[in-house]
Amino acid sequence: MIAKPDTGRSDTGFSLLEVVVAIAVFSLGALAVMNVLGVSSRNTVADEARLVAGIVAENRIAEVMALSRPPAQGASRGTEHAMARDWEWEMTVGSSPEPRILRIDVRVREAGGTQVLSEFSSFRAAR
Repeated sequence: MIAKPDTGRSDTGFSLLEVVVAIAVFSLGALAVMNVLGVSSRNTVADEARLVAGIVAENRIAEVMALSRPPAQGASRGTEHAMARDWEWEMTVGSSPEPRILRIDVRVREAGGTQVLSEFSSFRAAR
């Protein structure tokens, strides 16, 4: 058997290049996870806004349906405070193909915003 010459180096452990590559791979994985968490939290905030806007729209329609008289035809606007935020709503009351029935459309957006977050429609007797 041939003896290996003693160079004073040990073959155990990792080289500097292997450590750098491992850190780079780990860093890429960590960045990907952070990106997914960021997108998830932004989606959660947007979902909450759409949910609350839907509740505001449903409340407007419920108030109109509870009136003893049908609402006047035309457009109306207002604001409502819900979940520590202000919401702008726009309600349009118009005729439907059936003359005895009114169509009620409600659109809701965050106060100062331009994007409609929720839109509901309903029908009610015109008399």
